[in-house]
Amino acid sequence: MDEQRRWQRNSLLVVLGYEGLGALAGGGLLIARPDGRLMDMPVAIMHGAFADFLIPGMILFALGVLNVVAFAAVLRRRRAAWLAAALATCGMIVWFLVEIAVLRQLHWLHAMWGLPVLLGGIAAIPLMPWRGRGSPAA
Repeated sequence: MDEQRRWQRNSLLVVLGYEGLGALAGGGLLIARPDGRLMDMPVAIMHGAFADFLIPGMILFALGVLNVVAFAAVLRRRRAAWLAAALATCGMIVWFLVEIAVLRQLHWLHAMWGLPVLLGGIAAIPLMPWRGRGSPAA
């Protein structure tokens, strides 16, 4: 593997691990206390979109599982690794866009958690399997 591909793969692994562990922790805390007390977030910040944080917590936890599975697949160079990574990063992007819409504001934490997803997705593009030597884009 050339140096550029190694750097891009490692960047993707860092992003998947970071987002996966963060989503598991955040989702777990929201599931454990759907009233938001463990994360110091009142339910009112969702402007009536949900009665409490249980459903968002379950979705976030599931995204964490997906990111961890994608991390393991990329680490082990599984055939479906790039599909798993694409699903995980796209899932997190959708999460952030919906979260911003529900909260009706952009918070500095969106940059802390959202920018790495965008950077990981960009780093992963050249690693996609269909961009091989025989393709016109290579």
